[in-house]
Amino acid sequence: MVAIKTKETLGRSLGFFQTFAVGTGTMIGAGIFILPGIAISTAGPAAIISFLLGGIISMATAISMAELATGMPKAGGSYYFISRAMGAAFGTVIGFGAWLALVFKGSFALIGLADYLFVFFPIPILLSATVAGLFLLIINYRGARSSGSLQNIIVIFLILILAIFIAKGIFIFDSQKFTPFMPFGYSSVFTTTGLIFISYLGITQLAAISEEVKEPSKNLPRALIASVGVVTLIYVGVMVVVSGNLTLNESLNTLTPLVDVSMMMAGDVGKIMIVIAGLLATLSTANSAILSSSRFPFAMGRDELIPRWFVEIHKKHDTPYNAIIATGFVMIILLLLLNVEQLAKLGSTFNILIFVLINLSVIILRKRSLEEYKPVFRDPFFPFTQIIGIIFSIALLPSLGLLPMLFALFAIATGLLWYNFYGKEKAYPKYDIFDVLENNIQPLSLKDSSTIKILVPLSNPRHEIDLLYLADHLGDEIIGLNVIKVPQQTSLSAARDAFHSKRIAIDGILKERFEQFPIIVGHKREYIISFDHSITNSILEQAEIENVDFIVIGWHEANRFQPSMGTVANRILSTSRNNIIVLSGYIPEKVERIVVAYNGKDNSVYGLHLAKRLAKNTGAQLHMIRVIDPEMTDDEKNSIKQGLESASGDSSISNVFLHFPESPSTEAAILDFVEDDDVLIIGDSSKRFKFSLIGDLPSILIREHKGAVMIIKKRKPFSSEGLYSVAMNKLKMLKLSIRRIFGK
Repeated sequence: MVAIKTKETLGRSLGFFQTFAVGTGTMIGAGIFILPGIAISTAGPAAIISFLLGGIISMATAISMAELATGMPKAGGSYYFISRAMGAAFGTVIGFGAWLALVFKGSFALIGLADYLFVFFPIPILLSATVAGLFLLIINYRGARSSGSLQNIIVIFLILILAIFIAKGIFIFDSQKFTPFMPFGYSSVFTTTGLIFISYLGITQLAAISEEVKEPSKNLPRALIASVGVVTLIYVGVMVVVSGNLTLNESLNTLTPLVDVSMMMAGDVGKIMIVIAGLLATLSTANSAILSSSRFPFAMGRDELIPRWFVEIHKKHDTPYNAIIATGFVMIILLLLLNVEQLAKLGSTFNILIFVLINLSVIILRKRSLEEYKPVFRDPFFPFTQIIGIIFSIALLPSLGLLPMLFALFAIATGLLWYNFYGKEKAYPKYDIFDVLENNIQPLSLKDSSTIKILVPLSNPRHEIDLLYLADHLGDEIIGLNVIKVPQQTSLSAARDAFHSKRIAIDGILKERFEQFPIIVGHKREYIISFDHSITNSILEQAEIENVDFIVIGWHEANRFQPSMGTVANRILSTSRNNIIVLSGYIPEKVERIVVAYNGKDNSVYGLHLAKRLAKNTGAQLHMIRVIDPEMTDDEKNSIKQGLESASGDSSISNVFLHFPESPSTEAAILDFVEDDDVLIIGDSSKRFKFSLIGDLPSILIREHKGAVMIIKKRKPFSSEGLYSVAMNKLKMLKLSIRRIFGK
């Protein structure tokens, strides 16, 4: 019987208008109904420019968001985009920050709703705001369909009312009230832009529901750009009307300036209509905040960055009910603790940070390869759009004051600590920002047929026989390098002439050692004699000239792997721009067992690749050991075993054995397993910034294992060694420049 192919799909129920309504409904809410008075009090009529500037920055970010959303239409919006562009650590910070920004805006909207309700019913502000928050929480708890229908109705009504407000208000305003236009100076415009920036947060909510949008390649860009464009026009129009009808003092003395202007236009009828519009707008903003912000913890839970509790779906309503409950209750708590202006500033701070990272993500993803990123819509003005969004957003941050900045830093620090202590080992994606910048985010594609070129620095005949043996059995082309160190007082050409006239005995022995290789037929070889004032400089220079894959060095000093810069090996480990194989100890006369300590990380993966080559060329048994923490769940243990079984597959090697000892101590389990004559292969620590040149685990194994230990250290430009290398190169160039200037 033929097997039936099963396929799972996600329903897409939101068309263009529904998507447009979510973005517009969030932006066209509390911001424009509450902030005009506060904005005019800080910038005067020039607050019009503040809203326009906010719209320009938001439009740039909306275009970036459109490209990201069509390239990765997933729930989580800005969290998902940034985590994939910059790694899980940034994802944790921005997921937490984006969620807080929406929660702040929701709380801000609830207070605005209570202010407008107070015009008709003198109910205590905090009481009515709390009741409204609980009401919206219940609606979203029951499902997005009912809240989405409510959103569409509200948006249509708001656009009509505000369009009438602007059209009628333009004909009655007094141009004299625009004077002075900028009473508090140019800086007040930027300060006010930062304050009102929370009003433009809707585009992040819109992207958060991108996986539910029909034809996202068309509807998402249109909805994003249309939302920002329409809202900016409405904001600027409303500010022109309010500034032209109320004096500066009148604006300072009211919480609801639109109500005052409406009464001037149409008396009580105007008052009633604008109050209803204000109630619906603030209700819409708070509703959208709960609707969309609940998706951030949901998406983070899906990536194992927060407990799976947040991902649980209600059996009846099919909603992430725990995420919605958490969002709603935090929103209510915040409105009880902070005032309107504090909520606006805190929300704007996170909004600005999100906008910066969204624009930066587009630049990164355009320059780096991410398999899942395939945008249908591509910004035609790249990278100018993103540069505008980044520069103007960053310029707004200082204007928000010390408290919001400190709170933002606290949130960032909290996110990083949470990632390090909770999500680092299990979170997805597995790469970080440095992997992205190095374009090293895809799994390594290693084939036995790939050619490996190895450089072997030759200096000690006793040690180099093992290094050449390794190079011959691991690589396809061997380059032997004999560096003749020349005193600073002697020119290099003079030293070369002297060398040819009188060969030194040890150099002849090194040449003889090299000529014993290759043992394996078909391997290429080349012998280079280099004259240099610095042995380290010559090794690094030749490695770059020859474009080698690895430098093989031996380490036999007593203080090995400490951060001393006193030896050639230390300096190579500190400054090399090539991958390195470090050999400690001596290779046995006949290699019978090779043990690979495997953990699935980059260095370990390449270590296994080289171990397979060594086993194939020596006929030795290959033992792969993966130490398992006893506290892991059965599912985690099975996942690790399956990963090792998959990595071990190689039809050309018959003697492959897998071992899964359980122990709380990785080094103890490995040392218990290895025998004295085993060649132990281990990848260096994956930590980029560490004090020692070699990680803690390899250092312990080298000290305790009596046999040969081979450490694989793949180059990472963004690491302590990489940055040190850049610093040394800059210092070297500076010294050369000084010598040229002074003729020394």
